[in-house]
Amino acid sequence: MPGGATAVNYGWDDQQRRWQLNKDILSETLGAERSQLYSLNHARGLYDNQRATTDRKRVLNLTRSSWAGQQRYATVVWNGDTHASWPSFRQQIPAGLNYMATGNPYWTVDVGSFFTRDDGHRWFYKGQFPGGVNDEGYREYYVRMFQWATFLPMLRSHGSDTPREIWRFGEPGTPYYDAILRMIRLRYRLLPYIYSMAAAQTRGNYTMARPLAFDFPDDTTVLDLKDEYLFGSMLVCPVTHPMTETTTRSVYLPRGCQWYDYWTHRRYEGGQWLNLPVTIDRLPLFVKAGTIIPVSDVVEYSDAQKGKPVTALVFPGTDASFMLYNDDGISYDYKKGHYKLTRLVWNDKQSKLTVKGPEKVAWRIVK
Repeated sequence: MPGGATAVNYGWDDQQRRWQLNKDILSETLGAERSQLYSLNHARGLYDNQRATTDRKRVLNLTRSSWAGQQRYATVVWNGDTHASWPSFRQQIPAGLNYMATGNPYWTVDVGSFFTRDDGHRWFYKGQFPGGVNDEGYREYYVRMFQWATFLPMLRSHGSDTPREIWRFGEPGTPYYDAILRMIRLRYRLLPYIYSMAAAQTRGNYTMARPLAFDFPDDTTVLDLKDEYLFGSMLVCPVTHPMTETTTRSVYLPRGCQWYDYWTHRRYEGGQWLNLPVTIDRLPLFVKAGTIIPVSDVVEYSDAQKGKPVTALVFPGTDASFMLYNDDGISYDYKKGHYKLTRLVWNDKQSKLTVKGPEKVAWRIVK
């Protein structure tokens, strides 16, 4: 078989073998039926007992296991100890979208993958970058995964074999360092948007990262697209091939609306394919016309953003609205009504944004 197909099949077999191994180990102890529910009950036990202890700090459980309904117990699921290879990277995108489509909206990955090298004997230890961060190929791979994960519900870098701090990828002013820094800063700027979407998930059954078919069910082109998705109203198109293979990326813009290139602000009609040049410093990223994205200043940690001014970026084209959410960020006081809702309403004909609520919000039109 061709090399690419072999790698893809190996990735699927890898998942099957791991599932079988875990199932058999747990079944020996708990029995086949209860072993499948172990993750759900484990998450529930953590959640219920921590909630019984205090309401001053929210529960957060990062776990690699899941079951239907587990989202009720403050779980964020990551996709396990993946190996660093481009075929594995390409598999992870639809895997995550399928998972989040089940009603469990919090999913994440190990940026850079967990195993970066092949140890020669363990079937799951099959990374393709033995030099780790000292390997030019791995640096590119890491940057591309980081760009993708910037638009997941949780962004995290984690793994074995090699360091992952930003300064390990070069000095300020060099391509990989600057590309990572660009994404870090963008993630922090988007915190008001991301936090408001998280509130929408809790309050209204929203899913911030989702397949295109959720929003464009009548566009048959998007129904099986595996490498594009929506993060709020942002169309995310990860780059999943090294630039030694291709320097362009085909992107489909769903029909029925217009789209702005986030980086250049150029507007495109939907329903068409674009063949875009790719550079290491960015991934193709679009915003649906008629979108409001609240952003704030770049900070070094999330709590430092409290009290910072919020600016609403308006991508015109149709009327739009957005519910900006804010609370103390740590306790369960929001369940007692201690939170702020500020509704942002854009009138496209009048080119006017109306702010209805307690927050002061500046705004500007993206052109």
